[in-house]
Amino acid sequence: MRTASSGRFFAMLLLAGLLAVGYFAGQRGLADVVAQDPRYEMERWRSGKFVADNIKLDAIQAALNEARNLDPRNPYLMGDVARFHAARVERRQASDPAVREARQQSLAWFRQALEQHPTSGHTWLNVALMKFHLGEIDQEFSRSLQQAMRRSPWDSKVQLLAIELGLANWRGLDDPPRETLKQAIQAQARWQLVRQKPALQLLLKRYRRADLDYLLE
Repeated sequence: MRTASSGRFFAMLLLAGLLAVGYFAGQRGLADVVAQDPRYEMERWRSGKFVADNIKLDAIQAALNEARNLDPRNPYLMGDVARFHAARVERRQASDPAVREARQQSLAWFRQALEQHPTSGHTWLNVALMKFHLGEIDQEFSRSLQQAMRRSPWDSKVQLLAIELGLANWRGLDDPPRETLKQAIQAQARWQLVRQKPALQLLLKRYRRADLDYLLE
């Protein structure tokens, strides 16, 4: 009898676990469905395919928030909200107080996304970009830049953006992030799948780093 009771108990635990997994999977799937339209609209808006008024922007933000409420720990939805805050003010003057506030909100959301997905090179790069736009070239900026280059070694877009960001702020970097930057330049120059040398040559010339030309050899 005790064995049968134990078997029923573990069966009930297994069923409860399966139901919980199904519930959370359903919530994540529903959140992705809800997020599809605002993601599409935000991409069209950012690419200049339409001009969004405040009513439309509020609707996009509300839809993103609805999706996030369905799946509050989803790092991709946090990233969507972060990008929305940054994009909403990207065409305004940097001196506008609302711009700094929006960028701080964006940075906060990217930080939350990293808590859930710390291996995302894209998110590390976005943190570094927000720090740059806020004029905060500090230890967090350096660490984020290093992590972006280390976490996405085969993503040429992440690498080139991180390299450019590092070259643009070379004087504000300590030796460790500078070494990581050099390694990234060298690795991209040697990558055979995509010819990166022309783009790297332009970056080194743009930021007057002829002393780093040897990395392209």
